[in-house]
Amino acid sequence: MNWIVILLKREFRLFFSNKLVMAIFIGAPVLYGVLTAYVYIKGEPKEISIIVVDEDASPLSENIREALHDNEYVDIFQIKSNQYGVEDAVKLHDIAAVITIPDHFESDIYSKKHPEIIVDINTSNIVSANYASRGIQHVLASYNAGIEIEALQKGGMPARQAQQHFEAFQVSYARHYNQTANYMVFLWPGILGTIIQQVFLLALALTFAREFEEQTFGIMLNYTKSAFGIILIKTVPFAILGLGLWVGMGLMFPLFGVPLQGSFLLLNLSGAVFILAIIAIGICVSVFVPNQLKATEVLMIIATPSFIISGFTWPLAQMPTWVQHIAYCIPLTHFLEAFRKITLYQAGLTHILPQMQRLLFLMFTFYFLSLAGIYWKIRQFRKPLMCDAAKRK
Repeated sequence: MNWIVILLKREFRLFFSNKLVMAIFIGAPVLYGVLTAYVYIKGEPKEISIIVVDEDASPLSENIREALHDNEYVDIFQIKSNQYGVEDAVKLHDIAAVITIPDHFESDIYSKKHPEIIVDINTSNIVSANYASRGIQHVLASYNAGIEIEALQKGGMPARQAQQHFEAFQVSYARHYNQTANYMVFLWPGILGTIIQQVFLLALALTFAREFEEQTFGIMLNYTKSAFGIILIKTVPFAILGLGLWVGMGLMFPLFGVPLQGSFLLLNLSGAVFILAIIAIGICVSVFVPNQLKATEVLMIIATPSFIISGFTWPLAQMPTWVQHIAYCIPLTHFLEAFRKITLYQAGLTHILPQMQRLLFLMFTFYFLSLAGIYWKIRQFRKPLMCDAAKRK
C-alpha cells in the first residue's frame, strides 16, 4: 500500500508546485462567486428607465409623473409632450417602457369619459420589462382607485360604496420587440454569441504561444520581419474560419424557428468587428503569455463570466460600477447589445453606434498591444543573431 501513499504525495506535490493551477483552482471559485454575487446583489432591478409622454400637461398628469418618480422600480429618463423622437430614444437607450398620458386627460376624468393611458412595454429584455411593468401597474392602479373614490365621495356617495368603484381611467398595455416574451428569442442568441467568443479564445491561445514554446517563431522571421505582417498572417485564417462559423450559426436561426430580422448589412458588420475584437484579444494574450496552457487558462478566466456580466439577461445598469467597467472590456458585452438592437428593434447604425465604437476601440487597443509585443519579440530574437554576426567580424 506504500505506493498509493507515495503517488498521492506526488500528485499533491505536483498540484501545489503549479502556481497558476493553484490560483485558478482556489482563486477562480472565490473570484467568480464574488463577481456573480455583485452582479445580482440588488436582487431585483430598480430605477429602470422609462419615458413619459405627457400630452395633457395638467396638474393631474403631473401628479401621476410624481408618483412614478417616487416608485422604486422605475426612473423617468425623459418627459416629452409628444411622440416625436420616442422610438429613437427607446432604441438608443434601451428604455423599458413608454407611458402616454393623452390630451384632455384631466378634463375627461372629471367629465366621466374614462380616458385611456397607453403603456408600451419593451420586452426585448424580459427581466427589465417585468419589473418596469410591476412598478407602473402599482402606480397607475393605486392612483386610478384614489381618483375615482375621491371623485365619488365629493359627489355625495358614501365612502364604503365609493370604494367599490375603482376605475377613473383605463390602462392599455402593449408589448413590443418580443411581443410573446419568448425566452428562446430572448436568451438563445446571447448563448450563441458566447459560444463564438469561447471557441475563438480557446483556439487563439495557441497562436503565438505555440510558436514561442516550440521555438518556431524564427521560421516566420525568415519571410518577414514586419510586426504588422506577422499579426496580419495570424489574423487572416481566423477571420476566414470566423466567417464560416458566423454563417453556420446564422443558419441555425431558421432551423429552430427563431426570427432573424433587421439590417443584414449591420448584422454582418457588427459580427465582423466582434470577431476581429476577439481575435485581437486572443492574439494579445498569446503574445504576452508565451505558454500554450497558461495562455488558454488566462483566456478562459476572461471568457467564463462574460455572458453573466454582459448585461444581456440582467441589466448592466443594475450592476456595480466596477463590474460594468469589467464588462466593457469584453467584446461580447457590446456585440450582444448591438445584436439585440438590430434583430429586435430593427435599429439603424445611429442606434448601435456606441456599441460599434466600443468594439472598434477594443479591437484597435489590443491589436496595438499585440504589435508592440511582437515588435519587442522580433528585437529579442534578432539580438543574439546580431551579436553572433558582430563576433564573426
